Amino acid sequence: MPMRKMFFVGMLGAVACASVMPKPVDAPVIDEGDQPVRIALATSGENVRVGGTGTWRIYNKNSANFVARGDAGDAMRVQARGGQLVVVKPDGSTTSHYAGPLLVRASTPGTFVTYEGKPYRGELIIRPGDNGLLVVNRLGVESYLRGVVPLEIGDRKAGEEAAVQAQAVAARSYTYIHMAEAGDRGFDMYGSVQDQVYGGVDAEKPISDAAVSTTNGMVVRYAGKIINTPYFSTCGGSTAATSEVWWRQPDQPYLRPVSDRIPGTDSYYCDPSPRFKWTATFNKDELRATLEKYLGSVTQGSEPPLSPSSASARPMSLGAIQSVRVNGRTASDRVASISIQTARGNYIVRGNDVRFVLRTPSGGLLGSTYFTTETTTDESGEISNLTVHGGGNGHGIGMCQWGAIGRARAGQDYRTILTTYYPGTTVGRIAE
Repeated sequence: MPMRKMFFVGMLGAVACASVMPKPVDAPVIDEGDQPVRIALATSGENVRVGGTGTWRIYNKNSANFVARGDAGDAMRVQARGGQLVVVKPDGSTTSHYAGPLLVRASTPGTFVTYEGKPYRGELIIRPGDNGLLVVNRLGVESYLRGVVPLEIGDRKAGEEAAVQAQAVAARSYTYIHMAEAGDRGFDMYGSVQDQVYGGVDAEKPISDAAVSTTNGMVVRYAGKIINTPYFSTCGGSTAATSEVWWRQPDQPYLRPVSDRIPGTDSYYCDPSPRFKWTATFNKDELRATLEKYLGSVTQGSEPPLSPSSASARPMSLGAIQSVRVNGRTASDRVASISIQTARGNYIVRGNDVRFVLRTPSGGLLGSTYFTTETTTDESGEISNLTVHGGGNGHGIGMCQWGAIGRARAGQDYRTILTTYYPGTTVGRIAE
């Protein structure tokens, strides 16, 4: 399961949840009663390909300013030239230059716009930015969730519907909070693990479509306000409080450790997860390579002092890695921090930053901070092998997705699942 964003967004009321982007003068109907959301598909595009599954059109700013028309299967390229936008048609001819934004809209009912060959509901908005083209999919929240839920919770089966419904409500709450926090950057969320993974029409599945529909407009609240609802793959036994993992962020009363143990047993709701238990090993060369590549960007306390900005720009030179020591454990038994003693000095890494430092040789993050370590050293005192025995997968805050699946299999409904993982909350409609 994908990682959640590594920061916390505070509670907001429903009144602040509308997208800040003004609608075009003749904005198409999204969904009756639905809110529009803007999802960034690309933030640094250079030569983006757009089209449609039926007849489609491109406009400049609004439909009073027609630019080009295409049929099903046609594709055109949008490029930035001299700070403006130009459309390259299939025959190679180009349109005039436009300040933008360009709007790509389907003209045939029941069809979709496409970006790089993939179909999307709603419309595409393309504008020049500082680093290239910003490509945004603007559509209704409920339509957006149809392309999010199956990618976040996986392709579930009969008997697991409540977990999919819980995922839909958690993703919807996350969406409304981030819509309110978007500011003036031109989009509300990324369509990737930076926010929620979004796959457009191709990602949609019947079971997740049903979950979105049956929970339409439902969100999670604490003290009457919509909350940010982080979630992750597998807790390994217990979820965590915010400060245990995202140690720079304050704790919240609805994000605290929740046991995933099945009452009266030694089993856990999330133990069907393939990442419930895991082991990672690093030999001498692998350990030094990963620490020299990633340590500088997250280390907070070091001797001698280290500048994260300069260290992250180029690999560090650490010399021999002499020890990796766990410094205490948190309330949910996660690692509070680790000390890494090297020939250059001692470095402290805290909370979820540990996962970004102890990466696998392929660059994958360490499964979680719920682990123990074993080391062996050679005759010179350098670590020759580091073994990490861990449990769970992801940051550990909020809803455990595999735990939700286990609870659904055990007969819990989606409201029970959500109010268990977000203690003290209620589930209700966005309009309440």
